[in-house]
Amino acid sequence: MNIQRKVCLLGSDGVGKTSIIVRYTKGTFSNSYLVTLGVDFYEVKFSNPKTSDMLSTQIWDLASQKNFQFMRAQYLSYANYIIIVVDAMRHADEYIVPWINDVRKHAGKEVPYIIVLNKVDLIDAETSKNLVLRLKNQFNVPIFNTSAKTGENIHEIFEYVAECLW
Repeated sequence: MNIQRKVCLLGSDGVGKTSIIVRYTKGTFSNSYLVTLGVDFYEVKFSNPKTSDMLSTQIWDLASQKNFQFMRAQYLSYANYIIIVVDAMRHADEYIVPWINDVRKHAGKEVPYIIVLNKVDLIDAETSKNLVLRLKNQFNVPIFNTSAKTGENIHEIFEYVAECLW
């Protein structure tokens, strides 16, 4: 059986949404910053080791600029899972809460999400640990420390989401 699911990545400008997807799908990283205009679309297939089922995951990289807000609302509809990406250097709640509100308004209150702290290679381990604990307590969702640059925990994000989507 082939199962199709839609996953959307959200987050402020420059947090590394595209870098995370490119690191996962192509195994590469670029220091060049590419602005996503509107939306980018990727497809990743997972096979269930316990069955012969295939999970076809559409990954939507949504632009964060205000002028794409209407379009983003359309893309969030019918999403099965949301990944909110935050720059570990700019981790204040003001960068997370608006995205959660966007998800609840346009994708629905029941759509699960995780928070991904990207660029953890730029902060020390103790700061990272404290940040994860604080965010877990505040939002009560899984939190992933990642670095698109080094590849740290990039595969774990998508494996976790795939497990949730089966």
